[in-house]
This record gives sequence, C-alpha cells and structure tokens, in this order.
Amino acid sequence: MYISVVVPFRNVEEYIGECVKALLSQTYPRDSSEIIMVENNSTDGSAEIVRRHPRVRLLRESKPGAYAARNRGVAESRGAIVAFTDSDCAPEPDWLEGIADAMRLPGVRLVQGRQRFAFESVGLSVLSDYEAQRAAYTFSEKKEEIYYGYTNNMAVRRSAFDRAGPFLELERGADSVFVRKVAERYGCEAVRYVPQMCVRHLEVTDVWKWFRKMKTYGRSFRGYAELVRSRPLNAGERLKILRATIRTGRYSTTEALPLVLLLSIGLLCYEAGRRSGGRET
Repeated sequence: MYISVVVPFRNVEEYIGECVKALLSQTYPRDSSEIIMVENNSTDGSAEIVRRHPRVRLLRESKPGAYAARNRGVAESRGAIVAFTDSDCAPEPDWLEGIADAMRLPGVRLVQGRQRFAFESVGLSVLSDYEAQRAAYTFSEKKEEIYYGYTNNMAVRRSAFDRAGPFLELERGADSVFVRKVAERYGCEAVRYVPQMCVRHLEVTDVWKWFRKMKTYGRSFRGYAELVRSRPLNAGERLKILRATIRTGRYSTTEALPLVLLLSIGLLCYEAGRRSGGRET
C-alpha cells in the first residue's frame, strides 16, 4: 500500500526539522511511501531545512493558504493513500503503519488519529486524554452534524479525495468540510478514528496555548458551519465524554478536578471564538 505524505509549511523553522526527522524515521517501508512538503510563501529558513533531506520532495505553492498548498501536494502525489500532517507536528514512528492497518478495513475511506502535545505535563496530559475520548465518541455516534476534521493527522483514499475534494481554499475549517463531504458521500462508517496513529503537536507547549487553540477552533466552527449543517457538542455529550475520560484514565476525584476546570475554561474560549467571527475566506 503506497502512501503519500503531504505537509504544507510557511515560516516554521522552529519546528520543521523535527517534523521532517519524524517522517524520515517511520517504520513503514521506505519504498512504499513518499514525503511531499509544500512551501507556501515562507520568508524564513524553513525551505532550506527541508532541502537538506534528499528523500523529501519539496514543492512550492504561491497561492496563499495551507489548503491550497495541500491541494498542490495531492495533485503531485502518486499514492493510493494520501496522509496529511502539519509542519509543527511530529508523527510517532509507527504513524504510517497505523494508517495502513486502518485502511485495510472494509469500507474505510478516511481516518483521523490521536493528537498529543509537546510535553506530558499534568494539564496537557489530561487534555490530550479528553480530546482522544471526544474523537472516539464523535466518530462512533454516526451523527454527521458533529463530525469535524483536522489535517494535522488525517489520511484518505485517493479515490475518496477525488470525489469529495479538493479542499476548499478557506483560511480555516476546510478539513471539517471535507470530512463531512466524505461522510455524506460514503456514509458515517467510512470515517474512522484511529488512536494508534498518533502525532505530537509541537506548538502546544502549555495549557495557555491550548486555550488559544480553543478560541481559534471556535472561530473555525462558525466559518464551516455556514457551509455544512453542523452543531457543537451539547452539554449531555460533553458530560458523557468527560465521564469516559475519567473512567478510562482511572482518575481519582482529586485528579479529575483540574480536568473539569481546564475544560470549563477551554469551553469559554471556544464559545468566545464561535461568537466573535464569521466565515473566513
């Protein structure tokens, strides 16, 4: 199973070296994958870092926007499976193995994996556990209106991309629109959450950066919700996910309290973002 990895980048010299190193360290057979990184109007030394690695194919897309860069990478790729991550992420060594295993399951068209953060601090660890439970819940409920996407850890069959793609060239949220299109065309069972395919989000180094991400995700939701019928999780669903997180992590009451506090602040940030902005183009 040949897999093409597509990574857009712009001004990320702080992280891109670790991203490339992680992609080159995959346990998946080298002759069954390719790495395509698409420079998108960088003004720093990011492209020079990529050029040091002859196994990585470097492209350039002048049209601004990460989704335009991803579309260019897909157009130039040759794999039957196309995998996406971001230049500020470092996939675990068995990431491609997890993608290949998941894509062997009947009917699967698109898979999304687990996201961890730069450090395993107490706060970030419990938030990572919650987000994993949230993804597991969302993609097992067969409710299209709560589906979302994240191209820092996604893989899709080329045949599905050709039918549901390309990505809309929005500033944010086109990954969620794309996931919804795949689900609508092939059914909810075509989209799976695969915790075994894991990436580490290097940019998120503390809970404050996670809070800022939540506000950004809120703005993103408001944008793509205008394009596809979507709704945020309701209070009952969030409570169910919280309970599953506590149960799976075997948290004591004392350990669970910080999670509740962090999630409450994060929800406020998300709602602030959702109420503050309109569609981004």
